[in-house]
Amino acid sequence: MTKSKLSSKVVRARTLAVYELEKLFDYIRTIDPELEPDQVIVLTAFVLSDLPNLFKQNPELVERMKGIATNVKLKRRQPLN
Repeated sequence: MTKSKLSSKVVRARTLAVYELEKLFDYIRTIDPELEPDQVIVLTAFVLSDLPNLFKQNPELVERMKGIATNVKLKRRQPLN
């Protein structure tokens, strides 16, 4: 998908994801403040790649995610005022 074909909703969603990812970088720095910025990014990538295993080991996280997904879909269906 090229940038010109991205909807404004997708752009806003990506912006939110990047914002949250940067908060995760900051959190990981609190775990080991001596990490260099590139090392923080690599460690964050490892954490993200391991998330499916975390969900498999914690069914309550899957249920929470399903609930959030339901709320997101319901908001999509509501008309704007």
